[in-house]
Amino acid sequence: MCKLLQWHLEEQRKRKALEACSKTKAKMDELEDALSNVVGLHDLKIQLRKWAKGMLLDERRRALGMKVGLRRPPHMAFLGSPGTGIGLFDCFCIIMLFHHIP
Repeated sequence: MCKLLQWHLEEQRKRKALEACSKTKAKMDELEDALSNVVGLHDLKIQLRKWAKGMLLDERRRALGMKVGLRRPPHMAFLGSPGTGIGLFDCFCIIMLFHHIP
C-alpha cells in the first residue's frame, strides 16, 4: 500500500512537471514574439529574457514541490531624452514581465 501511494505521488509530480514545462515553453515563446517586434535594444532584451527565465524556472520548481525562496522584484531605470520611446518601452516591459510571466 505504501509503495502504491509513493508511486502515485511520484506520477503526480511528473505530470505537474510536464504541465509546467509546456506552459513555460508557451510563455517564453510569447515573450520572444513580443521582443522580436522591438527594434534594437539588444542588451535590454537579454536582461528581460534572463529575468523571465528565472521567474519561469522558479515556477517549474514550485510545480515539482520544491521550496523556492522569494525573488527580489526586478528593478530597472529607463533614462533618455523625451520623445525617444522610453515610456512606451517601460510599459511594454511591465506588461510582458508581470502579465505573461507569473
